[in-house]
Amino acid sequence: MTHQGKYVHALARQIAAGDMSATEAFQDSLAKVRRDDVQVNCMVHVNEELGLGNARRIDEELARLNGEQRAQLLRDRPYLGVPFAVKDLGFGVEGLPSSSGSQLFKDTPWNTDSELVRRYKRLGLNIFARTTTSELGTSPTTEAPVYGPPTRNPRSLAHSAGGSSGGAAAAVAAGFIELAHGGDGAGSIRIPASNCGLFGFKPSRGMMPGGPHKGEGWAGLAVDHVITRTVIDSAVVLDGTYGADAGCQYMNPVFSRSFEDVVTQGYATPARRVAFLPESHPLYPRNEEVRQAYEGFRSSLLSLGFGVRDAFPAIDLKAMVASMLPLIAANAAHAVMKKVGEGTYAGLMQPTGVSMVDYAMRLGAIDYARSMDAMNTVARAYGRFFEDEGIDIIALPVLSTPPALIGAYAANNPDYLDYRLGEHGIFDYSPYTPLANMAGAPAASLPVHVTREGLPVGIQIMAPIGRDDVVFEVSALFETRVGFSA
Repeated sequence: MTHQGKYVHALARQIAAGDMSATEAFQDSLAKVRRDDVQVNCMVHVNEELGLGNARRIDEELARLNGEQRAQLLRDRPYLGVPFAVKDLGFGVEGLPSSSGSQLFKDTPWNTDSELVRRYKRLGLNIFARTTTSELGTSPTTEAPVYGPPTRNPRSLAHSAGGSSGGAAAAVAAGFIELAHGGDGAGSIRIPASNCGLFGFKPSRGMMPGGPHKGEGWAGLAVDHVITRTVIDSAVVLDGTYGADAGCQYMNPVFSRSFEDVVTQGYATPARRVAFLPESHPLYPRNEEVRQAYEGFRSSLLSLGFGVRDAFPAIDLKAMVASMLPLIAANAAHAVMKKVGEGTYAGLMQPTGVSMVDYAMRLGAIDYARSMDAMNTVARAYGRFFEDEGIDIIALPVLSTPPALIGAYAANNPDYLDYRLGEHGIFDYSPYTPLANMAGAPAASLPVHVTREGLPVGIQIMAPIGRDDVVFEVSALFETRVGFSA
């Protein structure tokens, strides 16, 4: 897949122009990591030799090219020499081991690239490290002991960067790298983006390649993309990476325009209709700061000419999340059992992780089928809502509160179901994001508010499955006309 647009990242433009070498760009990124990551703890498996070798090859290639050839190279590789990191959750990167947030998987070697990583490299990105995650990506915070201290939020070190792509968001927010890979199975791109004041987009189910090492993620709940500061970066990376790979189980939606075009040209006349939670809904935000962000976002859309109404699909979100848990637990447990065989996992995982695997081992085939049926029921109800109500976008909070304190949701609860669904559990903190995963829908977290304490709060928008372009259109309009919060 070759980039066909006009956008080029500013750092790549500097590198191609000779204002900065790819080697200097990498060394600058590495110096920031070495200086400041001792406080944040988001970058792992950092491979200086790999990053330096990548950068030097780019510099050598540029030295052989004239101006016209450099311009063509930039058109093909809009992120030429831009340092980049991949989430530490089992995605193959040649030369970078992975730990998947767990002592059980610590330093698993990789000798080949995944297809998505190949596409990142074709965009010119210099992959040299991984970013921290929660154990097996199953928590909305990033506090896995395999990495030592918890990953902290660069905006406030006492608070969580979110999860499970917390390291990715922290790395971008700290300025170590310009953008980072993440994955989202129940909000794991959108939650960290919200906590760190960034833009985080989750593509539709089937959009992104998972091969050759795996098929669909978590039975179709999980999908990969990037966390960025700007909408245009997310759009251009998606243009260069989405689409089916050999042997994949889904064909991706077909779009008439590039996402870059949608972002740069697609929002001249907003005619979108947006649904917000009715104030009487039991999950209408009660936290003062989140409510202020949500209602402020509504006012901003009204001022931009959007149609706004109170409406929400007839879906019980807590029952929906309960039906997801067998899918998440069974897929995580499958990875564990492939690793240990006849061995044990009990002493090599966090208490909640052990309980999750134990829970999965008690499930039967009919439990899994029942959860798959629930996914279909949710997806159908979600899709009908847009058709029946004449709605283009649903707007929801990302979280019920601003970023949680470190330790509030660490995976130390020995009861997996209580950790997820119990009082003061994960559902109380994150009731909104899993809907897009069950529906297979595109969704994005937009940084729209900063609390009095300086903590970011994001609001998410979601569209019907296959309408990723609509999410980008609305996101770009908001970013351009209103502006993201600082």
